[in-house]
Amino acid sequence: MFHKTISFLLFLVFIFACPACAKKPAIYPNDHSKAVGKAQTNQDIQYCLKLADDNVGKESRGKKSVKTGLKGGLVGGAIGLGIGIVTGSPGTSALAGAAGGSAGGAVGGAVQDNTDAVYRNFVEKCLIEKGYEPIGWR
Repeated sequence: MFHKTISFLLFLVFIFACPACAKKPAIYPNDHSKAVGKAQTNQDIQYCLKLADDNVGKESRGKKSVKTGLKGGLVGGAIGLGIGIVTGSPGTSALAGAAGGSAGGAVGGAVQDNTDAVYRNFVEKCLIEKGYEPIGWR
């Protein structure tokens, strides 16, 4: 039972964390983006993202997710241990609490928008210099 719970929680972390990893700027369809087309626009976005990675770095969603997962695991484990001491099964309760807290923390960290402001500004400036009009991130 415990292993099935862990597997399910890890599955949830994967489902919620991975789509969030793909943040990129949305472009307003101005004359320049219409003239160059979607393929070139996507190439230019990738170029600006890579340029920002190389020059200012990027706080990754994965790192944030892991940090909040570890914190959640510690808190969940402590709560589970406390409940286990009262109910007579401290080991199992601590493990279950740690697993639940880790998964919840990881999913929460992944769902939050934490793309670094300097990174965003760098990418948007790059795109503006190329003639695009970034309007947000998705």
